[in-house]
Amino acid sequence: MRLRRVLGGVLVAPIVLAAQQPAQQRSCNLELYNYDSTTTLAVKLPSGQYNSYYGRGVRGKCTNTDQRLSGDSLESLGDVKTHTLIGRAHYDEQRVRLDADRITYVQSEERVLAEGNVVAVTEKGTTVRGPRAEYFRAMPGIRAESRLYATGRPVTRLAPGDAGGAATDTMEVIANQILDVADSLMYAGGSVVITRPDLAATSDSATMDTNREWARLNGRPRIEGKGESQFTLVGRQVDLWSRDRKLQRVLSADSAVATSEDVTLASDTIDLRLTAQKLSRAYAWGVSRAKAHATDRDIFADSIEVDMPGQVLRELRALRGAFAKSRTDTTKFVSSEDDWLRGDTIVAAFDSARTAADSAAKPAIQSILASGDASSFYQVASSEGAKAAPNLNYVKGKTITVRFGADRAVSTVTVREQATGVYLERAPSDTAKADSTKRAAPAPSAPKPSGDAPAPPPPPSPVKKP
Repeated sequence: MRLRRVLGGVLVAPIVLAAQQPAQQRSCNLELYNYDSTTTLAVKLPSGQYNSYYGRGVRGKCTNTDQRLSGDSLESLGDVKTHTLIGRAHYDEQRVRLDADRITYVQSEERVLAEGNVVAVTEKGTTVRGPRAEYFRAMPGIRAESRLYATGRPVTRLAPGDAGGAATDTMEVIANQILDVADSLMYAGGSVVITRPDLAATSDSATMDTNREWARLNGRPRIEGKGESQFTLVGRQVDLWSRDRKLQRVLSADSAVATSEDVTLASDTIDLRLTAQKLSRAYAWGVSRAKAHATDRDIFADSIEVDMPGQVLRELRALRGAFAKSRTDTTKFVSSEDDWLRGDTIVAAFDSARTAADSAAKPAIQSILASGDASSFYQVASSEGAKAAPNLNYVKGKTITVRFGADRAVSTVTVREQATGVYLERAPSDTAKADSTKRAAPAPSAPKPSGDAPAPPPPPSPVKKP
């Protein structure tokens, strides 16, 4: 082994450590450029190869590839074709850059093992930090795509298109282990935590395709919208799609529940759409039927669509076998029954304009339309006050429209086509009858059917409860 000095004391004559092998197997002819302080020791093996040891600083490159390496010391084993850098170890090529306490390049496998305080940066800017990582080079005849595998719960930061890591729209993934394939497809497993500017997510495992801007979470996934787009979504499998690094769609399959400030959806499948980083539309469907909970009422149907531009509830549509129920105001009368409305289709409209102007306000319901074999049951406060049972209003028709007043109480019920119904008014109590000196207060006007159907007549005589 010959070394030649040049100006500055740097040894520039290459020391070729790779044996002469067929071109397909030989990927690196390593030559070292040492320093004045570098110490060397070479031991010839019976095979004719050398085990070489370098200390006090060493650096090198492969003459026939773009691979570079450096470190405080180097151990090269000729028979097994491995090169181990110890102390401030560094390895880089076009696809990846590795820094660690110790790096071993196994030339026969085209594998680079980094251990201790590992920092790996890929060509697209993905950064992986952890205790251990293995990089598998893409080589003809060995593997078609490069792979980076990290264990020991590494922290992965994806900043597409910015190898310097300065991009603001990034995604951070923490998991027990990650596998990056060809710097585009990533698999994360074991207590996965994903953080983006617009959401936070957890799951048992995750698959991410940065080229398609798609991700899938499996095993108890949970998505939480951040900032102005606040919502939560759970299920057994959740898919996410983005465009230009902005979240656009979240799909939850199997036992899905989505919760926003104004409405909660539950069904087999829930599909959320976002516009300008805010929820704009939601769909729910499945064999187990869909349920929507909005303010003081629940709606059930085979499928439900929620229109909420700017994440403000505007309209809710329930299709096939729709049923809506609302909890009664116990300050006005005593009842354990709920008001309800059913039909083939139910459409509920909300006062979204007022809610948008007042961010602290809940969207007030304006009307509910039931169509297709519709029926409804509503309770109205009686003249005897809040401690009495309510009057009852039941109607049927092809369509029923219920409108609500400012206090969210029923104001009118309109029935069209094939209208029938009955209104039962509570009889005055015996105390009220006996007090003939006082004028009985008139009963409040109850919501009566209007439109094409005449109001049903009152009962011919007061009806007492037995």
